[in-house]
Amino acid sequence: MYLVLLLVCNTVMFAQKVILTPTAVNGASVSSSGPINLGSTPSSTVSLGIRVEMPSVPGNTGTISIYSLNGLNANVVTGGNGGSLIFNEGNVASRSFVVNLNWSAFPTSGGFIFAEYKTASGVAYKSGYISVVKNTTMGGGTINPPADAPNPSKIANTLCCNQTIRLGEKPAPIVGSQYLNPYENYIHGINNRWNANNGRILSLDNTTKTLHLDYTTELKNIIVTRELGYNGNSDYPNKSNTITITVVPSPITSNEVSIDASTDENGFYEIINSNPKEITGYKALINLNILKDPFYIPKRGDASVSIERYEWEYQALGGNKNWTTIPNQNQTSLNSSFLLNLSSPDDSYYLVRRIAIYNDLKIASPAIKIVLRTVRNNNTICCNQILQVSSSNEIEKPTIITGPVAISNQNQYLFYQWQSQSIINQGKASNWSNIPGATSKDYQPLPLQFIPSGGRGTLIVPTYNYRRIATTNFYNGEKYYSNEISLIPSTNVYWTTSSIILHPNPATTTINIEDTNTSTYGGSYLTNVTITIVNITGNIVNLNNYTTISPNLISIDVSNLVNGLYFVNISSNSSGRRQNNEQLTFIKQ
Repeated sequence: MYLVLLLVCNTVMFAQKVILTPTAVNGASVSSSGPINLGSTPSSTVSLGIRVEMPSVPGNTGTISIYSLNGLNANVVTGGNGGSLIFNEGNVASRSFVVNLNWSAFPTSGGFIFAEYKTASGVAYKSGYISVVKNTTMGGGTINPPADAPNPSKIANTLCCNQTIRLGEKPAPIVGSQYLNPYENYIHGINNRWNANNGRILSLDNTTKTLHLDYTTELKNIIVTRELGYNGNSDYPNKSNTITITVVPSPITSNEVSIDASTDENGFYEIINSNPKEITGYKALINLNILKDPFYIPKRGDASVSIERYEWEYQALGGNKNWTTIPNQNQTSLNSSFLLNLSSPDDSYYLVRRIAIYNDLKIASPAIKIVLRTVRNNNTICCNQILQVSSSNEIEKPTIITGPVAISNQNQYLFYQWQSQSIINQGKASNWSNIPGATSKDYQPLPLQFIPSGGRGTLIVPTYNYRRIATTNFYNGEKYYSNEISLIPSTNVYWTTSSIILHPNPATTTINIEDTNTSTYGGSYLTNVTITIVNITGNIVNLNNYTTISPNLISIDVSNLVNGLYFVNISSNSSGRRQNNEQLTFIKQ
């Protein structure tokens, strides 16, 4: 009996034990038996100690983990995968853990955590359960911050410095005093709120406590302040000093840019990726008198000098608010083809502006809004038509505009809507408008008509552009915009005339571009041009690779192009009253 009792006692004395001990929650000490109180903190840092005792040396192949228990579901907590537990030559091993417990992972009634040691053979030994409790709402209620958490009301809160800038300039960064924030991501972390009346905030660097403002657009002083408070409270009791950015008049007479394109219902200039447009910048001058005295009242005949150089910037809407400088673009104007290099597969929205630079003075133009329509989902139409106009004012009837069936990404049914725009006054295009009843895959344009112009009995034939929009049958379905084609009258009337023709079409090895009219404005349109060939996805496949046969005839080798539809963009580099841009289309087969 004595030996039996001794054996039983030894088994109890040396049986396996897994002991889990909490030591701190969010930096505050807790009882070794718990509970762990999450309060209203979204994510709490919990320090734990573990001791595993085995009746004999188990070797070094066991593993240790921390689990949360919510009902019947046990899951390893963040930071709770401890890997191998090393006993060395003894039968006792210890480990410290720092784990994260999420408020949302536990029910209002509470939950538990426990430790588990698992031997190499798969036998598991668990600790006792430690209770986890929390407040009924996250972020609400009264939570006592840890002793080392800064009090926002007692933090030194100063900003630097006042400054004076010219209208259109970018203010120097505003720097705030530094402060410790050890609980930045918790409810008792320090939150900051910056205000910039009359200014536009570009970004805030919370590491250096620095605020960056955009270029000024109004002749109004900018007032900047910073307020500090707790993350879990809408109150900001700590107000900084006030910084004043004084904005004075600019010596730059004007810094304006524009683009000859139609606008959508939100005021964005529409550009199809197969036909880039010129963003025209107007020459900017520096008034030397205002440069010396910002409050000088300009007079006629004041001395002025030209801007030294320009930079161009763009901002992609829908992402961050940072402006990106366009490399190697320092001219007065800018071609929108740079947007093609951004490689967006969908319609994309941008802001574009020009920075005028004189010495150390930088001033931004007002931004223009651009939407780049990307031809996609097989939504292409064909082709440009030059309609002959006889001496008796008979106009050739247009042929049907065709297009393949567009493809929906969601395999949904597609609706079609054809749109048109007219070009009458000095090449200025109207906005696109829906053609009533034009909802089929193909479209038969109405015959062109002469209209009066100039008030002296002059008749002209406008050019008309067409495009097709395919829309999925979802509510507010996605729209796919096609390329644009033109119906062009052959008659030489004012600015609507296009004497440029392309042949043969379709083409196999070579296309010819010909100016059929060399009698207007001193010579052929083709004597000084830039020619770009673009495929239906907006990629440039040929840039200025052509052969001049004669002043009014150019030949281009297209034998290396894959079969499909292409757009030929012709930009005149000469001044004059003729159109600066032409677009032709052809099919390679």
